[in-house]
Amino acid sequence: MKKRKNIYLGGGFQDSQVLWVTKIISGYEQNPENIIIEKNYKNVVMENLFKTFPKSNIIVEKNFFLKNKNILTMYIAIFFFLVSNINKIFFFLKKLEKRRNSFVNSYENQIVNSIWDTSLNLMNDNQLNPNFLQKCKAIFRTIIAVNRAKKLISNEKINTAFLGHSVYSSRAMLAYFRKKKIKIFCQASYNIYDSSYEETSWNQISRKSFNIISKKVKKKYISRYWQNRLKGKSNYNDAKVAGSIKNKILNYPKNVILLHIFKDSPFNYIDDKRIFYDYFDWIKKTLKIIEKSNEYWSLRIHPNASRWGENQKIIIDNLLKENPNIKKKILVDDSYVSNNFIFKTVKRLVTYSGTSHLEASCFKIKPIMISKSSLECLNSQFVLKPKNIKEYENYLLQNSNNKIFKQSDSVKNISKTMLFIRENILTLIKDLNGTSTYRKDNKKIINKEFKDVLKSIKSNTKYLMKLGRNLNKNHTHCFSKNYYLFKK
Repeated sequence: MKKRKNIYLGGGFQDSQVLWVTKIISGYEQNPENIIIEKNYKNVVMENLFKTFPKSNIIVEKNFFLKNKNILTMYIAIFFFLVSNINKIFFFLKKLEKRRNSFVNSYENQIVNSIWDTSLNLMNDNQLNPNFLQKCKAIFRTIIAVNRAKKLISNEKINTAFLGHSVYSSRAMLAYFRKKKIKIFCQASYNIYDSSYEETSWNQISRKSFNIISKKVKKKYISRYWQNRLKGKSNYNDAKVAGSIKNKILNYPKNVILLHIFKDSPFNYIDDKRIFYDYFDWIKKTLKIIEKSNEYWSLRIHPNASRWGENQKIIIDNLLKENPNIKKKILVDDSYVSNNFIFKTVKRLVTYSGTSHLEASCFKIKPIMISKSSLECLNSQFVLKPKNIKEYENYLLQNSNNKIFKQSDSVKNISKTMLFIRENILTLIKDLNGTSTYRKDNKKIINKEFKDVLKSIKSNTKYLMKLGRNLNKNHTHCFSKNYYLFKK
């Protein structure tokens, strides 16, 4: 008789995500022996969980630090935990100082990455580096995450894990699960994807998968979506916001650097071939290089930075204080123009790994990238990805009219198809009537998103279960319902 699975559901899921992910899990494994959940969710979510798995044991993870409400007891426990792990704390403090020595995606380096981006997440906008206390807090959280992963395997005997994301302390859990060969699925942007064996992302598919999908999807849908996107009608919220900005200036630099959220994690996909450790490292060194440039540059603030809870103007001001000579060469673009205006105007575009690399390519600009991207997965020649600092410097100091920054018509068309796939097929957001939410969104936005998703569950249950069965047949990603409509 087939052995029933023990499944872990945790790693930072929001209540609305648990609603639809449980239906996917029920297709993946109809009757798990046990489902271990990270915490108790809203009553309606818990009722949905018990109704979906009537023959399974629903167990709340034994996490003392999450459950304990007594402050005195908590502080005593933290004290003894710190004392018993003092050697590990000093070990990882030393590792943090040497974090740039090796980008190899080893288990130990993933733990260091988990600590570092957790410490960055604890910073305020006036900081460019985490302080000692923030590093210690991050080490504390990461050690706890690894210990939790160990107990889930040894005590709860889990063999499959569904994680809400793959960064911060959840990256440490993912790393340990992967080390122990646990089957792992991660969530991002309303998709569930297999992350069991290697680094991957919700928006990255192989050339083989791309060819299969692109042959089945009718070109008229791709063309129609592109035209609507140019009018600001995108399924991707960041692009919708950036595309709807009213132009406030006419003269724009021919070179643009599109910023990410600094305190967001760059480690959802860990590219061991990248030349910078994180977003701060990237921008600090980039500014030093373009100080030698003969051209004018724009630093484009992320369109949804405030909803993430980040004032990028403060961060940029502090970065520019370290490079005072560069101010005359930089325009800090705080929503001065729309993204489409930028793509029509600039000749050189730099991004760490953002969606803008695809958008730029659709406008025949070959993007300069730091970390692995959707286009690179299709062909490494579709992007300019430096192998070292010297090559990166060469890309930045070349004349912006150089033909190396021009994308071919064929790659432009491939990029439009990949952008379509990314925003229409590799996300369930429209199926679930979802909306993108951000870290600093108010309760009204969060509650509306929850109610909208809840309303969509009944009509989508069969399809979500089908996606779960597909994952059990070694599908790497979930595809939206629209995928089947686009073939007609």
